Amino acid sequence: TVPDPPKKEESTGNPELDKMIRDGNLAISEMKRLNTSIKDEKISADIDRLEDLSAKIFAQVKSDPSKLPQIRKFMDYYLPTTLKLLNAYDRMGAQGVSGENIDATMQRVESMMGTIVTAFEKQLDMLFGSEAMDISAYITVLENMMKREGLSEDTGELHAESGTATASQDDIKLEL
Repeated sequence: TVPDPPKKEESTGNPELDKMIRDGNLAISEMKRLNTSIKDEKISADIDRLEDLSAKIFAQVKSDPSKLPQIRKFMDYYLPTTLKLLNAYDRMGAQGVSGENIDATMQRVESMMGTIVTAFEKQLDMLFGSEAMDISAYITVLENMMKREGLSEDTGELHAESGTATASQDDIKLEL
């Protein structure tokens, strides 16, 4: 059989976004390689979570490239540093030797993984910040319009907040 020709990377037309996609794919493949190599179940579970979070971060930015500046520090520092730590952990674990330096360093990486996972979760959450604010504003406007039009259960609340009295049923008159 003839091997498949290498896939040509598709361009988004945005060089910075294309670089993020390339770097992101490389980072995720490196996480997968490290996950296969590292035998510790807890670290492996953390790496699984980091892979998932990273993929979601990249997908969000790919769908809305205006969010690219929000992940610059993530791409330039947090992600590569995390990979360096995991690579060091993998190399030290592969030595098959216990020693003061190796043990202490591996322990520090193990204890840091929870913090790293939390940081990746927060990075993903921050990408939804402006969207959450927009949705909150839409909900507030919708609630107020529904109250004004008498379409919601609590029609008196809007009037009470504005300081005007609400009319009772006896005050309503129909004129033809």
